[in-house]
Amino acid sequence: MTLTIVPNSVAVDSDYFPTLSLAERDRRWANVRAFLAENGLDALVVFGQGRNANDSYLTNEDEHATVVFTPTDEPLSLLGDVPINRYDDAGARYERWTDSWLHGNPIANLTAVLKERSLDAATIGVVGLTSRAVGEWSGVIPFRTWTAVLAALPSVTWVDVADAFETLTQFKSAEEQEMIRKAAALGEAACAAYVDAVRVGVRESVPTAAAVNAIIAGGGWIRAPFILERAGSHRFGWGHPEWFGMGGAPYALQKGDSIASEIFAFYGGFESQQQIDVVIGEPDRLLRELEDVCLESYHAGLAALRPGLRFAELAAIMDEPLRRSKTWNTGPMVQTVAGVLYNSATRIDPSVDPALSHLPKLPSGVALDGDFEIREGVAFAVEPNALRDGKRVCIGGTVMLTSRGVEELNTIPNRLVVVDA
Repeated sequence: MTLTIVPNSVAVDSDYFPTLSLAERDRRWANVRAFLAENGLDALVVFGQGRNANDSYLTNEDEHATVVFTPTDEPLSLLGDVPINRYDDAGARYERWTDSWLHGNPIANLTAVLKERSLDAATIGVVGLTSRAVGEWSGVIPFRTWTAVLAALPSVTWVDVADAFETLTQFKSAEEQEMIRKAAALGEAACAAYVDAVRVGVRESVPTAAAVNAIIAGGGWIRAPFILERAGSHRFGWGHPEWFGMGGAPYALQKGDSIASEIFAFYGGFESQQQIDVVIGEPDRLLRELEDVCLESYHAGLAALRPGLRFAELAAIMDEPLRRSKTWNTGPMVQTVAGVLYNSATRIDPSVDPALSHLPKLPSGVALDGDFEIREGVAFAVEPNALRDGKRVCIGGTVMLTSRGVEELNTIPNRLVVVDA
C-alpha cells in the first residue's frame, strides 16, 4: 500500500487557535466507558501528576487532578483547592467539559466518593502506578499518597491499566489531529527563530531562548524537558546544556560549530517535536556523511509508514542505515508523540566510535521500548540521529498518519541547516 506524503498546510496564524469540542469530549468518554467494559472494570481512577497529565484526557484541563470515572457518571475531578479561575471573566472565555469537582484532601474525597457510590469493594483501574513517559516508568503517584489509598480502601481490587489507557489515547481523532498540526506549526516557527538567532559570537542561550519565545508568543506552551541543546565543534553528549543546572557562561558560537536542539512545542496539551541542527559555515565531510545517514533513515521511515505496520518494524527500518554506516545514536530514531511514548532503540553500538575510546565505560544501549500496531491518527517524532568521531547530526520533526496519508508537519528541521560564518 502506497500512501501520499502530505506537507503541513497549517501556518502560525494569530487568528487560528483550534479547540476541542463537546463532541470530542463525548467521543473520549464513550471510548473510556468501552475500555472499562472490555477490561472488566467498575471504575477508573486517573492520577494526573507527571508530564503526560493523563487527567486532561477526561477533563480537557491542565489541573493535574485525581479523576474518578465510572460507566454512568461524568468524570469527577478531585482538587486540592477551589478552581476559582473558572469563575471570573477570564475563565468564562473557555468552554468547560464538566462542572463536577471537589476540593480538599484528594485521598479523603476519593475514599468518600467510592464509598458513596458503593465502589469501596469494586474492581477499579488505576492510571499513575506506571507510565510510558520518559523517567516516569515507576509511575507518578507519590509513595505516601498510594499508601494512604491502600489503607483507606482495603477492599478495592486495584488494576494497573496505565499502559493500555495511555495507548488508547494515542489514536487521535480529526479534532486532535488539528491540535497537533497547530503544535507542529508552532515548532516550525520555533525552528525559524532558532536559525535566525545563530551566528558567530552569539551565546548558545540566545537561539535556545528564541525558540521557546516563539512557541509561547504563538499561543503554545512547553513542558519538561522543555528544550534540549548542545553546541560546539566536538560533541557527542545530548541533553540539557550544563549551564541549565550548573551556572556559568553559555558557550559563544564560533565558525565551524554546530548547535542543535530538541524542541518540545505544545499546543492545548498536544506535543510536537522538532530536531533542529544548525552549522555555522560549510559543513565538513563527516557532518555531511552523518546527515546522509539521517536522511536515508528519515525517508525510509516515511516510505514504510502505513496502517497495520508494527512500531517495531518501523524502528527496524529506520535503524538499518545507522547500523550499516558504522555510526551510533544518542536518541531514538523514531518515537510516538502527543501522548504515550514508544521509543526505538538508543545508543546502538557506540563501540564503532573512536571518539569514545577514552571513556572509562561505553554508554550502554537501550532497547526498543514497546510495540503496537500502527493505525491512522498516530503522531511520531521522526528524528534520526547519527554520531561518529565527536560529531553529531540529528534532523526531523513531527509526522502524522491520517486518512490523507503520511503528513510531514515540519520542513525546516528535516535536514542540516547551514548559516553564514
